[in-house]
Amino acid sequence: MLLRRSYKGLVMALKNRNIKVEIIINAITWAVILLLPFVFFFYNRNQPAFQSERFSKSYLATIFFLPGLFYLNKEYLIPKILASKKTISYLLIVLGYFFLYLTVLYYLNFYSDEVQNYLQTEEAKKNNWRGPRYFSTGPMTMFLLVFIISAGSKVIKQWFTAEEIKEEISKQQLQTELSLLKSQVNPHFLFNTLNSIYSLSVSNSDKAPDAVLKLSKIMRYTLEESLNDRVMLSQEIDFINSYIDLQKVRLTEKAKILFNTSGNIETVMIAPLIFIPFIENAFKYGISTHLSSKIEVALVAKGKELFFNCANDIVPGATRLSSTGTGISNTKRRLELLYPQKHTLTIENNATRFVVSLNINLEA
Repeated sequence: MLLRRSYKGLVMALKNRNIKVEIIINAITWAVILLLPFVFFFYNRNQPAFQSERFSKSYLATIFFLPGLFYLNKEYLIPKILASKKTISYLLIVLGYFFLYLTVLYYLNFYSDEVQNYLQTEEAKKNNWRGPRYFSTGPMTMFLLVFIISAGSKVIKQWFTAEEIKEEISKQQLQTELSLLKSQVNPHFLFNTLNSIYSLSVSNSDKAPDAVLKLSKIMRYTLEESLNDRVMLSQEIDFINSYIDLQKVRLTEKAKILFNTSGNIETVMIAPLIFIPFIENAFKYGISTHLSSKIEVALVAKGKELFFNCANDIVPGATRLSSTGTGISNTKRRLELLYPQKHTLTIENNATRFVVSLNINLEA
């Protein structure tokens, strides 16, 4: 649940970033369209620009054609034409739009009263001035700028969209892997517990009914609470206590089990079934019915730090415990996925003792 909320928050952040980038790009585009004509277009600098008929007509044509270019290129030509690999069609449409813009500007300029009146003057005749140029630097520069911005904005938007999709796929893969690992923990745990109850049943022990009740409580936890991404640490401790109580029904007085907890366990949230594989292995390899044996488990919650320690003697004659068993290897992987760069796991495994030390940083 917490992972799901974090994922939704990430997606929302990406969408908000997309919106902010979109606003900035639109603002830049409109600034280019509305302001640069005052730089590139001809008019008498000693009087207000809009007193010039030539400038006014060119300005109106520009704020009609260039926004059209921006949105047409960004929303239709690139995603529909260019994305379909119709490159020649794309170039022809852009060039057609370009020449249409220049043609409209040329005729608006040339047939303005301002230009026509000037053409009749002696100064124009003396300088052999024939009117505005068709390929004028100002309109061409502005067209190119708006075209580049529109293409660039589409590329940026598609990059952000690709990042969102990549993030979504990554999150889905993470959830799938975590679910698979968790599903492997439950059957592994159930298999070991049923073996214990089977042993009691074979020996006709009167502890068998109580063991079944304990198992029922444990299974309710694994089927209900462990479906969540996080549970209260106090709930996980109750689960561990139930498991230890279930294991105790088959033990003799020669086995000593110590489980100590301290700290702010009522306020800490933890991923479920993180500790139980280590405790399972301790019971599997560290308990004897005829030799003295001891398991020591400690769980300390201190601020945003969680310290777990599980130590057991290795019973002589038992199969040597591997630190890469199914339960432990799954737990290692879950820790890497759930607490990346926020946990430290050390395993000491020698001929007589097996010790697991786990430190988890719960900082969000």
